[in-house]
Amino acid sequence: MTFQTLLSLLPWLALIFMASGMVKGISGFGMPFIAIPASTILFNVPITQAMGWVLASGFATNIVQLAQTRNQWRVLGQIWLLVGVLLTTMAMTVQLLSALNTHVLSMVLGGVMIISIAAQLSNPLKVSPERKAVLYVISGFFSGLFGGLTSFFGFPSLQVLIASGLQKTEFIFAASFVLFTGTIVLAVGLGSQGLVTRYDGLMSVLLFVPAVLGMLIGQRLRDRMSPQVFARVVLMLLLATGASMLIRGLVGWLSA
Repeated sequence: MTFQTLLSLLPWLALIFMASGMVKGISGFGMPFIAIPASTILFNVPITQAMGWVLASGFATNIVQLAQTRNQWRVLGQIWLLVGVLLTTMAMTVQLLSALNTHVLSMVLGGVMIISIAAQLSNPLKVSPERKAVLYVISGFFSGLFGGLTSFFGFPSLQVLIASGLQKTEFIFAASFVLFTGTIVLAVGLGSQGLVTRYDGLMSVLLFVPAVLGMLIGQRLRDRMSPQVFARVVLMLLLATGASMLIRGLVGWLSA
């Protein structure tokens, strides 16, 4: 795809990234899970190219949220085990991103997410203090595994974090830290395998402005939510993410 073609897509991509930024502002995550499927389906670009477009926005929006909730930094003492396992696993599996056909894996992951989140919506999961360490290791491992192979490293870690009883701002800080550090690993993996061009990098930088603007709008909506409503919104967005993973994998599989 030429740079002129990319520029012609910029206005439409800006709208997509503003909308996905609003989702992130409301829930603390979710931007790539909207932007990547929308970009691949609407513009018929490879998933790895759409991943590249999201990188700068991912860095920028997560840095902003980390700065806004920096007073919650002590939560890192609770989640360090999850983050460490996730990043280690993801650093190993992301090297397979260019070698594997991930469409079927995306469909399977999307289906598992839909079933798991739907079950939690009907019967909310609660993580007891005694089970936290074990669940953090397990969720970190599977998030890193899925993240390296599909670029989506939020499940099941975000589900476990919201179920562990974190307050709204604690969850925002924790989710932003997980997503920021995971994006670094993903960026290094994509770059080392030559999956992101300099034009994709420039497009990524241009798109972070509408993404941050959308996020700030979404945050205003989030401030009006009660903790109970916020937790339910997070689970609903994870459910929608599972559906988008399923659709993304199906479209890619049918067009392969």
